[in-house]
Amino acid sequence: MAAFLARVLWIALCVLPWCAPPAAAQDARLIVSSSTKEVALNPWVHVVEDAGKNKTVEQILKSPLGVPSGPGSGAINFGFTDAAYWLVVPLDNLDKNPLERLLLFEPTWLDEVQVTLVDANGQLQTQIGGDTLPFAQRAEQRRQINFNLVLPPGPSTLVVRIASRDTLFVVMSMLDRSAFNPLASGEAAYFGFFYGALLALIAFNLMLYLSVREPMYLAYCAYVGAFVALHSVYNGHAFGLWYREWPELSNWAHSLFSYFFALSGLVFASVFLDLKNKLPRAYKAWQGFLIVFVVFCLATLPGGYGSHARNAVNWIVIYSVFVLCLGFIAMKQGNGAAKYYLAATAAGLIGSATTALTVLGALPYTFATFRAVDFGMLVDAIMLSLALAERISRVNRLERLRRFFSPAVADRLLSAPNKDLYRPHQREIVVLFLDLRGYTSFTQQHGADEVMRMLAEFHAVMGELIAAHGATLERFAGDGMMIFFNDPVEVPDPAVKACRMATEMQSRFETLQTTWAARNYSLSLGVGISQGVATIGAIGFEGRRDYAAIGNVTNLAARLCSQAQGGQTIICSVVAKNIARILQARPLPSLALKGFAEPVECSEMVHPAQQRVLVPAISGQT
Repeated sequence: MAAFLARVLWIALCVLPWCAPPAAAQDARLIVSSSTKEVALNPWVHVVEDAGKNKTVEQILKSPLGVPSGPGSGAINFGFTDAAYWLVVPLDNLDKNPLERLLLFEPTWLDEVQVTLVDANGQLQTQIGGDTLPFAQRAEQRRQINFNLVLPPGPSTLVVRIASRDTLFVVMSMLDRSAFNPLASGEAAYFGFFYGALLALIAFNLMLYLSVREPMYLAYCAYVGAFVALHSVYNGHAFGLWYREWPELSNWAHSLFSYFFALSGLVFASVFLDLKNKLPRAYKAWQGFLIVFVVFCLATLPGGYGSHARNAVNWIVIYSVFVLCLGFIAMKQGNGAAKYYLAATAAGLIGSATTALTVLGALPYTFATFRAVDFGMLVDAIMLSLALAERISRVNRLERLRRFFSPAVADRLLSAPNKDLYRPHQREIVVLFLDLRGYTSFTQQHGADEVMRMLAEFHAVMGELIAAHGATLERFAGDGMMIFFNDPVEVPDPAVKACRMATEMQSRFETLQTTWAARNYSLSLGVGISQGVATIGAIGFEGRRDYAAIGNVTNLAARLCSQAQGGQTIICSVVAKNIARILQARPLPSLALKGFAEPVECSEMVHPAQQRVLVPAISGQT
């Protein structure tokens, strides 16, 4: 088999050179006539390098010409270069009359373009253009560099000198006016659709920002807007609209908007992925990258436009890879919206890379490869808009979950579908009821403002502890709360966690009492804790649902709380048994509770100031 493959490869190597399309003959001329409406000049081009930028048309005409580019030449590429290049095209007009044609160049960022038409008698017609001259210099007021040519009957030679501080590649075509107008109309339709789609996305997200004031929408608008600005600059639209008399300002806009585009992309990545809060290590890396990026932007300014532009192109590539890595890290950390961000960034990166490789000559020049950045960024913008919707939905869902759960638990629950989260289920939980003693008389003695002030302070202290201990807030009334542990996320030793939180609540409440004493408040806190199986899930009606625990265990905690005196925490016998090795509790006489046929055995937690740990806490316990 290996011998057979080797044989096939040898035959292919021998035959392929004979199958390749023949290059145009060195002395061949491009035949044109009145029937020639549009022709690509690149296959007929002879290239002469001018490293010193000091050659003349006469010298070029006398110098030996190399082999022309030949069939299939979509573009002639030189990359970033300080040299000038001469492009020579021998022509032959078969008509007896002169032919008027429009000479068109792509791309739009060629700095210097000198066009000379030499007839059979050696007479020269010379024109100059490029994006370093005012926009009005062009024959047609279009985004592409263009010149009017009058081709004399018989043989002539087109000699074009080009130079640019940007990456240098050239596509030349010669068109009759009747062919140019449909081309211009097609371009207008393409760019109209492209810019219209992007501007519609910007307008939609800007309206959303104005309505909800969510910074991510504004960051998205800045990112897509920066790309629209950059795209309009390097495609020549901005030159004709804004910089007609300031060509050098138009050139500097290329590099400055490139940096601004990358900067806005970095900001959007940080805001969207919430690096500061979710990925602190990645956020530090982002800060370092941002500093180096800004330093390079400023440091290359004194080197002139050429140096600044080349570095801008390099940094766009580096930036794209960096934010792609950030998206991958965020997705690995469980950020659901990061998958959209990653796909969007990948689309933009692939499109940009394809266009860059086309400009540098690594890929063949076609409409699809040259415009790949347009397609990639349009997909990027659409998917990022979807990602924003997912991200905002995630934030809204997180806010709803935080009504019941601590932030840490809420974050973990975001990966669970709503139907799984709220479906009724049974689980053993530890329930804690707390209630203010003296609340009724307090409301009778103080006005509404004073009552609300006291409740705000009380809820702030208790809410902070609930979040810190990872508990689930089932409900709260004005003077009381119901809290439970071990659902929706199971935790080790839920009874210990509940009792520790209760003792800390009593301790913090004593600090509140000191403050309130100066206002003549006479309030205290009673707590009841029980453990048992409850039915847990969503209750309510469409548009208003709560996450609730129902069962005998909740009733018991409420009854124990009602029996507790100010500063006292009463626990059931199950809780007392489960905390005996770690926390202190003293037995109480059995209590006859409403709704319970038999007296209930219970204990009370030792006062926080007297509480001591009986055995060292097991590793991992809090």
